[in-house]
Amino acid sequence: MECELLDFLDTEHVSGIVGKIVNVKAEEDVLSENGKVDPEKLHALMFDQFQNGYYSTGEKVATAWNAGKNLMNKN
Repeated sequence: MECELLDFLDTEHVSGIVGKIVNVKAEEDVLSENGKVDPEKLHALMFDQFQNGYYSTGEKVATAWNAGKNLMNKN
């Protein structure tokens, strides 16, 4: 991802960078049939400083906008 720096936040407890994504490139072997990045193929690496670990994405666990339908109150 190519990003444009919008802001740098630096407080007593947290530092962070705010950016705007301006370009995305991906190898063809991580794209779905419709040309979008497929998270199941990408296996993106994430860092969690609170758990001191690295994690990889992969398995789809639910469908967006439908996962909580059965939990909604239908009064």
